[in-house]
Amino acid sequence: MVFAVSSTATVVEPPKVLAVREVYVPPEAEKSNGRVVPIQHPEGKNVDFGAEIYGIDLNNFTSADFALISNALHKHKLLVFKEQPQMLTPQQQYRLTACFDPDEKTGGFAHGADPVLLSENRVTIYGLPNRPAINAQPQVHILGRGEVPENHFDFPPGFKIKGIDHVNFHIPPHIPQEERNKGASRFYQWHWDGSLYNIPPPRVGCLLAVRTPKGPDVTVHWGDGTGRTMEIAPGATAMVAGSKALELLDDETRQIVLHSRIEYAPHAFQWMSTARSTQLGHTLETEGKEVPLDELRPWSQDKVCIYPMVWTNPVTGEKSLQVHGQGAFKLYLKKKPDGEETVVTDLKEVRDFLHKVMSPVLSPENIYAHPHQEQDVILWYNRALWHSITEFPESYGPRIMHQCNIAASDHPSG
Repeated sequence: MVFAVSSTATVVEPPKVLAVREVYVPPEAEKSNGRVVPIQHPEGKNVDFGAEIYGIDLNNFTSADFALISNALHKHKLLVFKEQPQMLTPQQQYRLTACFDPDEKTGGFAHGADPVLLSENRVTIYGLPNRPAINAQPQVHILGRGEVPENHFDFPPGFKIKGIDHVNFHIPPHIPQEERNKGASRFYQWHWDGSLYNIPPPRVGCLLAVRTPKGPDVTVHWGDGTGRTMEIAPGATAMVAGSKALELLDDETRQIVLHSRIEYAPHAFQWMSTARSTQLGHTLETEGKEVPLDELRPWSQDKVCIYPMVWTNPVTGEKSLQVHGQGAFKLYLKKKPDGEETVVTDLKEVRDFLHKVMSPVLSPENIYAHPHQEQDVILWYNRALWHSITEFPESYGPRIMHQCNIAASDHPSG
C-alpha cells in the first residue's frame, strides 16, 4: 500500500535479495488440491469480486497450485487463502508474488531502494517508520500500527510500526479524538500500488495478517457532506473494482476515459507530501501546497509516467478504470480514438474530473472491506482494484501485516 510520506534519509544498498530460483521448491504435484469458493457478499451489495482458496499451503505451493491461483486471481481479482497451517514466510511470500511476472528480473521493491531506518547492535533495518522492510526478504514490508511480535525477524524488542492518521493528511474538519476512540473511522487513501514515477506498478499485491486489532466494528465516515457511513471490521482493507467504476459512468464520460491518458507528477509522493487529501481520500485538495517541481529530488521527463485511464485484464479481457487521483498532474482527454486530444494542466480541473469519475463507485454498496484473520493471506490483482486502509481505535491493539509488492516488468498499456 502507498502512503503520502517522504524521507530525507540517505538511500543505501539494501541487503541481498533472494531470487525466486533460490527459494526451495517442493516436488511438483500433477494436480492442485486447491478449492476456489467465491465470496458471497451480503444482499444489497454490488460487489462482484473475491474468492476464498482452501487446500493450498502457500509455504509449499507447486506449479499446479500456482496455475490454479493465477487463473482464479485474474477471474476473481481478490483471493483470500484460508486455513494456512503456518505463517507464510517472507521468502515464500516473495516467491508467490514474483511468479506473476516471470519477465521481471531485478526483483526490486515497487517503490525503489529503501533508506536506512535504524542501525543498532550490528543490525540495520531499512524502510520508513510506517513500512520497514524485513531483512530476510527486503521486498516484504511490515504495515499497520503498533508493536511487532517478540523476536520478529531482526527487529529490536519493542519496535513499533507507525500508523496512519487522517489528521495529518486530510483537510479538516477531522473526526474528534473522543469519537475515534469509540470507533469512528475514515478511508485514508484510495489507490492502487505503484510509485507513479519511473518504476512500473506491480501486477499483484500480497498481504499476510500477522496480528489483527480486536474490538467491535468501526464506522467509516465519508466526510463529504453526504452523511454516508459504513460499518466494517477494525483494520479492514477496503476495496473496489475498477470495472465497476467504469460501468457506473455515464456513456459520454465512459467514452472519454476509454480513450484518455493521465500523467502523474514526478516523484509523486514527495510532490504530494505537503498537500492535503480530501476527506474521502480519493483526490487532493487544491491549495497550492504541493512541493514545487524544482524542489523535488532530481527527475527527468522521460521517467514521468503517463498511463491510459483504462487497463485491460490480459486473461479475461475485462476493462477497469485505474486512476490514482492524488498523484495526477495532467490529463490528456479524447472522446474517441481518432478525436482531438485536450490537455488539462490546471490542477483543480484535473481533480474535478477525477472526482467525477472516481466518486460514483465509492459508495457503500460497491465497497468490500476485507476483515483480516490472523495467518490468512490475501492476494489481489493490482491492475483491476483500488484499495484503502482504514483507521481503528488504538485500544484495539496492534495491526501487523506483511506486504509484498514487486516492480513489474512492464508499464500498463491499456
